[in-house]
Amino acid sequence: MVITKVWIEPGCIRCNISEDTCPEVFHVLTSGSTVRPGVDPALHEAGIRRAADLCPVQVIRFEER
Repeated sequence: MVITKVWIEPGCIRCNISEDTCPEVFHVLTSGSTVRPGVDPALHEAGIRRAADLCPVQVIRFEER
C-alpha cells in the first residue's frame, strides 16, 4: 500500500520530531506543525511512517491505498 495523503490532527505539541524525522514533508510552526504544500507523500513513505510512530501525541495521520 502507498501513502496517498498525510495530515496532522489538532493537538500537536511542537516537539519537532516530525520535522526532524522527515523535513521534506513536515514543518513545525509556532502554532503547531503542518504538512508542506505540494509534497508527494508516496515519495517519503518511510519518513512519514517513522514520524507517525515517534509522535508522542499520535496526531500524524496518513491514508493508504
